[in-house]
Amino acid sequence: MEKRRLFAMTEIEQNMLEKALSDLAGEAETSALQIQVRQAPKRKLYLDDAGHALALRALNRLRSSYLAAGRYSDGIDAVILKLLNSRYRRVPGCLR
Repeated sequence: MEKRRLFAMTEIEQNMLEKALSDLAGEAETSALQIQVRQAPKRKLYLDDAGHALALRALNRLRSSYLAAGRYSDGIDAVILKLLNSRYRRVPGCLR
């Protein structure tokens, strides 16, 4: 059984993650992760370690741009903390 991090998203968190990944469009893994985020069944995203690190880096970059523009970053902070606290779970057979 393969274990990955389970990130159960709300619609707003999914939109934030999509926005952050679209801003970080220079990397090859980004497009694959964008598709995975959009097509997550029941908004449950199973991330391997590389995808987890990429999502955190994208959200952190989005947070930095918000702070540089003088905007509040409370929502992004909440998504980052939720992503950091995501636990390892077994991946269902249909998602491997």
